[in-house]
Amino acid sequence: ATRRRRRQALAAPSAAATVAVVATALRRGRRHGWSRSSGRVCSLAAVGGEGASANASDDVGRRSVFALAAAVAAASGADAYLRASDERYSFSLLAPSLFKETLRTELVPGLIWGFEQVIAFQTVSANIRMTVVRLRDGKLWVSGPLAPTRQLLRLLNELGEVAHLVVAGTALEHKVSLAEFHRIYPKASVWVAPGQNATLADVNIGPVDGVLGQSAQRPPWQEEIDFQVFYVAPPETQGTYSEVAFFHRVSKTLLATDAVLKVPLSPPPILSSYGYDGTPCELSREQWQYKFIAFNFLNMRGANEADLAALAEPSAVVSPLLRFTLYPICKSAASAWVKEIAAWPFERAVAAHLDSPFPLRPNEFLKAFGFLFDRQSSWEPAPGQLTQLYKLSEQLDGPGALESSIWKAAAGAV
Repeated sequence: ATRRRRRQALAAPSAAATVAVVATALRRGRRHGWSRSSGRVCSLAAVGGEGASANASDDVGRRSVFALAAAVAAASGADAYLRASDERYSFSLLAPSLFKETLRTELVPGLIWGFEQVIAFQTVSANIRMTVVRLRDGKLWVSGPLAPTRQLLRLLNELGEVAHLVVAGTALEHKVSLAEFHRIYPKASVWVAPGQNATLADVNIGPVDGVLGQSAQRPPWQEEIDFQVFYVAPPETQGTYSEVAFFHRVSKTLLATDAVLKVPLSPPPILSSYGYDGTPCELSREQWQYKFIAFNFLNMRGANEADLAALAEPSAVVSPLLRFTLYPICKSAASAWVKEIAAWPFERAVAAHLDSPFPLRPNEFLKAFGFLFDRQSSWEPAPGQLTQLYKLSEQLDGPGALESSIWKAAAGAV
């Protein structure tokens, strides 16, 4: 009985003790400059070389303190304390898990806004964008809800009433905050891409009003925002994947998630809130080159500057990760979806990552997907760039994927 009481005491720390732990973590974090971007330039020694691990143990330790504090806080009710202490706090499954800076940008004047945060794993990080559209009735359509920090909610509520929440795909980072968002905006309708809750390990997104492309009922916003659904699942593919593309008719804007991207030569400004490895600072171009190439599983060939420049030159590109690990096993379904999107008369695009908005017309969109039609694409890999993706494709999709015309056309880059 004594041992049981001790175990219970250890398993359920008091709220006061939790607050003390969290407050200590906050003070230490701010002392190391985590509370805001300092404008410092990150050390170049960290770019892809041995210097990258010089302070790794300290940084991992600091991040571990935050992760532990967040877990304890959530379990004991101290979440409210953290939320009140810093408007950038929101417990999240995605790193950085405690504090996320939010950047709001007006993408189409008076009509479309982007809200950006950072997702990261140690030295590999990227921006992620929630897209908000103001409808004719003045209410807001929100796609890809992000971590609902007080900062994000304040910036969002300034624009109007949230009436509709949308999850445009199955990727975790674009849906992990949906349930919490719906609790904050319970009157909002919820529409999601097909393929959610495909496995027991999938995140619970909560109740929905409809599944795009599968529900008999039309979304209440479809007259203003049209959509096309891409959805594949076993046995055609090893796993389940979907993405819904949208067309905002009034602004002639294509709203994408991961389908098509515009690669910038300089790092997205929001990345300075995370820095190179978790300490806020301005990224150098060399560090940005490393981050982007690593994020896409491309090989480091000692030509990072030239490799990034080649990806940044076209009007738009398809993510190398999707091009070589998804589309080889569902080429027919993907090409049909791409042709349906290209029938819209869009003039610009907004994506969930990297630069937005960017000028884009249907012929340029089709050029990015040239590999689906056995034609040259807007970007073609250089020799030696695809070794990692080749192995990853084989692991994820099986040897048969490597027999696709997509891989055969890129054989010289392996």
